[in-house]
Amino acid sequence: MDFKNYAILVSALINLLLGVSVYFKGRDKKVNKAYAAIALSVFYWSFGMILYRLSSTAEESIFWCRILYTAPILIVMSFLYFSYIFPSGNAGKKIGTGIILTGIIFILLSLFSESIIKSVEFVSGREKIIIFGELYFIFYQSLITGFFIWAYIILIKKWRASIGITRAQIMYVFLGTFLASGLSMITNMSLPTFGIFTLNWAGQILSLIMVGFIAYAIIRYRLMDIRIVARRIFIYFGAGAFTYGFFYFTIWLYSRAFGGIFSSGAYAAGLVVAPAFVFGFYRLDSGLKRFANKYLFASLYNYQETINKLTDELNNYIDLNKVISLIVDTIKKTMQLDRAGVLLVNAETRPISYQIAKVIGFNRQNGISLVQDNFLTRQLEKTQKPLVRDELTLLSRDARILKDKKSIETLHAHMKKIEASLCLPLMSGKKLIGIIVLGAKISGDAYTSEDLELLNTLSKQAGIAVENARLYKKIEDFSETLQEKVDEQTKDITAKKEALEKKTKDLEENNAYMKKLLAMRSEFLDTASHQLRTPVSVIKGMLSMILEGGMSKENIDKFMKASFEKSIKLGEIINDILRASETESEKFNLKFEKADIKAILEKIIEDKRILADKKGLSFKLTVAGKLSPIMIDEKYMSEAIGNLIDNSIKYTVKGGVFIKAEEKERMIFIRVSDTGIGIPKDDEPKLFDKFVRAKNAVNAYADGTGLGLYIVKKIVTMHKGASIEIEWTEENRGTTFLIKLPVI
Repeated sequence: MDFKNYAILVSALINLLLGVSVYFKGRDKKVNKAYAAIALSVFYWSFGMILYRLSSTAEESIFWCRILYTAPILIVMSFLYFSYIFPSGNAGKKIGTGIILTGIIFILLSLFSESIIKSVEFVSGREKIIIFGELYFIFYQSLITGFFIWAYIILIKKWRASIGITRAQIMYVFLGTFLASGLSMITNMSLPTFGIFTLNWAGQILSLIMVGFIAYAIIRYRLMDIRIVARRIFIYFGAGAFTYGFFYFTIWLYSRAFGGIFSSGAYAAGLVVAPAFVFGFYRLDSGLKRFANKYLFASLYNYQETINKLTDELNNYIDLNKVISLIVDTIKKTMQLDRAGVLLVNAETRPISYQIAKVIGFNRQNGISLVQDNFLTRQLEKTQKPLVRDELTLLSRDARILKDKKSIETLHAHMKKIEASLCLPLMSGKKLIGIIVLGAKISGDAYTSEDLELLNTLSKQAGIAVENARLYKKIEDFSETLQEKVDEQTKDITAKKEALEKKTKDLEENNAYMKKLLAMRSEFLDTASHQLRTPVSVIKGMLSMILEGGMSKENIDKFMKASFEKSIKLGEIINDILRASETESEKFNLKFEKADIKAILEKIIEDKRILADKKGLSFKLTVAGKLSPIMIDEKYMSEAIGNLIDNSIKYTVKGGVFIKAEEKERMIFIRVSDTGIGIPKDDEPKLFDKFVRAKNAVNAYADGTGLGLYIVKKIVTMHKGASIEIEWTEENRGTTFLIKLPVI
């Protein structure tokens, strides 16, 4: 084996690996099978060249030379058939049969007669010389050249008639095979015709040009739909090469250092070498994945993360405009699209029509005309999957009903007119509620199968978010209508006031009370809709995905656990809302009793210690001197101080929470200090307002209601002479809250 044979062997293995990968990715597709036949023929050709070059006798050389010259026939037969069926997979049986019969005749002539290969002559220090038969120049070369030209003409015609991703796929297949076959025919067929055999081994290596173009088309243009397989092959091939190299390096090192691999020194060295191999293999595997994600599959890796994050963020919004903007802006920016938009069903019109929610880059009028295409809406509602414009030509070609064929062609024309590349359904259950319309990628890349899977997942989650936002909008509209009716009743009562002087005072009091109740009711509806929607949406979304099936048990368990945690949070939110509503009610009265604040604090500390210990925080109560009795509602004051301590524990990661009580100038000072995230200066003035949370608190703990400190201040200030304030705070260093209570 010389360097040339090793290079041919590497080329053969790469062709084999790609061919097998393409076959197993689509073993039911004719195109994948045909390309696998090409790759296997190239492997056979390369293997034949190695054995021919290694043969040492005239008989062996002639045998392997004849085997070698059958391979180009197999290659060109496979390639010609491939050109007929690529990319649609359709071709007549007569074409395939005719190609096979012609090839078989020449294979038999090559193997069992001297009409193609007559003999082989040995030349010292040089490549062997092949003596060709009388049919080699007239028929063999003509067959190979003619079949290749025939195939290229077919590909050129298909390229001129195609658009979009199909056009790009054909172009790269043509360029790769044309360059590889053209150069190979020069080195392995033309030069030997003139008695020059110096490069008759180069054609096998030149086949890597075809592999390179095919691999590029797979990665960038979804050729034969094996992009994810290509990424895995790259990683496996790199890991295999490392293992192979490490193995032979170790043998060489052992031979030099210990005289062999079975000596006692070699066994001892293995205790170091084995862990080194494991560590090196682990590091290489991680490095190959990072390299593939960054340089070979960067777009796939980068926006996978962003799209997945978007599906989570959708659950945090209930305003329809914000939901729509988040969908359009994120997809357009992340996937680097030239245009994107969302159109929603207007169910109030008959027949049902669509209205534009938001579009960027599209002509708004054309956007409306697109969804008037009934075939589009029927197709999206039926399949619930993305519809790609470039693939409509294939659907049209396969359509058996003339009406469907014309509908597909019309839809293709509509999408082309507004430069839409892809349509995604927004579903609520089995009902289509809208469409996400996307343009092309600015880079010119095609949508990959992984893109479509991610977008399909996103559209399902987006459909739930949009439907939830629309329901919330209906609640808001209902509240406004109700308020208008109340206002009308109020005006009517005022108009009759002069005629009902005796009852005026009672009516005004009742009217004022009614307004307050309605305001409380409206606020409660807003609060319930605002705070309950997020966990309900998450639970609904997760259970919907479980019911759709296809998830692993691990993911089902994970989603069920998350749903359970959200249901607990739902209970906490309801308690906060009820407590906030209770404190605003006229019936909310405190029962003041003489109390020992030190005993109250000690009980609170005992109850909260388990939370602090669970997070590994220091937790301490300090009472400076004797504290006088105070008049408080012990139940509610305990709740207020307890909520304050809960907040400190919740937003403190390390360090501790410290409570100090002391008496000065007839006032009890209670300080709750922590070493947590602190409060931004801009958020301090409004921190005790309803539904207000600091920015960094939202990032640290997403599920807060913004009612905790509001309730605490409400309870404290209802104690005459008492107050609460932020005494000190600094971001990332901590906060101190101060409660002042008057003594008796």
